[in-house]
Amino acid sequence: MLGEASHGTKEFFLEKNEIIKYLISNDGYTQIGFEHMDTEIQKINDYISSDRSQDLPKAMENLMAYKTQEFAELFQWLRSYNIKNPNHKVAVFGFHKEGFYDPFTRDQLMCEEVVKVKDATNAKIILWAHNIHTVRNKTMPEISAMGDYLSQTYTDKFFNIAFATYEGDVHTMNWSNENGYTFDIKTLPPVDKDSFTSIFNQVKHPNFYVHFSKGNPFVSQTRKITNIMVNWKAPFALPTTIAEDFNALIFIRKTSASDVIK
Repeated sequence: MLGEASHGTKEFFLEKNEIIKYLISNDGYTQIGFEHMDTEIQKINDYISSDRSQDLPKAMENLMAYKTQEFAELFQWLRSYNIKNPNHKVAVFGFHKEGFYDPFTRDQLMCEEVVKVKDATNAKIILWAHNIHTVRNKTMPEISAMGDYLSQTYTDKFFNIAFATYEGDVHTMNWSNENGYTFDIKTLPPVDKDSFTSIFNQVKHPNFYVHFSKGNPFVSQTRKITNIMVNWKAPFALPTTIAEDFNALIFIRKTSASDVIK
């Protein structure tokens, strides 16, 4: 399960694209689930599943924060892969549905959608969601998240990777009755000096991967880490017992806003 500290960071998207390509090409993954409305992702599945002429911009029209060039490149790659591998096609699905808006039940319902796909296909599945949905305990979301439910269901077959950053810009999204959805670019606010974000920023390598194996120094530590909601709503950092919440983390020190398709 691939997390992200925001829904509007270019480098997160690009890195996750490369991970997905690798897992499909080398490890036999054939299903990708997105934290987005199922009906809209079905349009993307129709696009990547067909070798006939398809209108990708139209299929992506209602993807909101995911209506970006980075996502378009991933979908184009998936379509090309499927054309070249007709006996090993990849499918995509949205695990959010109309009515999944109650914060106390949403994650369980989204988990159930993933389980349905797993039961129906027995496929290896990649999931794409915000960090707050991928965590395995309640420190960050204060309720059980998808990661909690999925780790209970699939135990050691579940593996989640958080994405974090220290500085840069991010695309955010707002809604108004007058203008509908509009996008804005915000600069990430400063973080607490004792936060995980600040600690990771002190590492000599600007970008790195860390696997939270047993006995690692983060096992019992709870600190804040950058957390940007799509509507730019405070707080901009949330606490996490990081080595219990995640199997691993990818840190990219300086990031930029995603390339929204106008």
